[in-house]
Amino acid sequence: MKSASSIPLSLAVPIVFIWASGFPTGALGVAAAPPFLLTAVRLALAALVLAVIALCSRARWPSAKLVGHTAIGGILTYGMQFAGCYGGLSAGVPASVTALVIAMNPVLTAALAASLLRERLSRIRVVGLVLGVLAVVITLGDQVRAEGTLNPGIFLTLLGLLGFSAGGLYQQRYCVGVDVRAGGAVQSAAAALAVGVLALFEHGHVTHWAQATAVLLWLVLAGSVVGTACYLRAVAVGGASRTSALFSAVPPVSALLAWPLLGEIPSIGALIGIALGAVACVLGTRSDPLRQADRQPVATS
Repeated sequence: MKSASSIPLSLAVPIVFIWASGFPTGALGVAAAPPFLLTAVRLALAALVLAVIALCSRARWPSAKLVGHTAIGGILTYGMQFAGCYGGLSAGVPASVTALVIAMNPVLTAALAASLLRERLSRIRVVGLVLGVLAVVITLGDQVRAEGTLNPGIFLTLLGLLGFSAGGLYQQRYCVGVDVRAGGAVQSAAAALAVGVLALFEHGHVTHWAQATAVLLWLVLAGSVVGTACYLRAVAVGGASRTSALFSAVPPVSALLAWPLLGEIPSIGALIGIALGAVACVLGTRSDPLRQADRQPVATS
């Protein structure tokens, strides 16, 4: 088997920037439209774009046996993740905190894989898991100290993290061999329908159409198309483990972007949590030398 090489900056930089930008732009989006409506429309547009790409490239669509599993994987990975993230952002969870929580996906995935799929969890990855939990606790504790209470929206963000990790494991178990273009279209469409049902029961309406439209265009074209293409190329060049380690840089970059875009100045506690989270992601995504690197789910932000 061909050994993985280092990931060039031409791939690493756009991956980190696109994923990091998804959190402050998501906050701008929920300021202009209800979170579940924003999520449903974003996923529907992504499904349309991916379907066109799949048809033009003659991608192989999931078989009747796999289409159900593909849809469930999409509802977990995309629907649950983005509905949780945008719901939390709408409730006032800072973009930098959201980025840190979601960046814990590789660490949580490793823990879930060890308990549910009986995969080996090395000592280094256990240390990464502990540091990841500590990073989140410190960051949330600092937020409680600053605001005097725990923002209930953080539970939606944690639910988004759980869906992201569970969806990745579900796809690893039941969606092996599904083409990412056609499969992504099916997953995004299924997730859009699921979140669309939730949107029917939420209050509020679009207050700023131009802002909401600009955010959706960025999230769909940059996140779902360019970001995913760069991610898959990086996996092919450097392997899943090295590519996943790039996400350790997402929270600090997201915090930097949130400063001018949202006026969110990261606190000392948040910076400490982000630093610990970066170490946790690096340790949590290290390959076991005795086994092949674990597969990581494709994320779109």
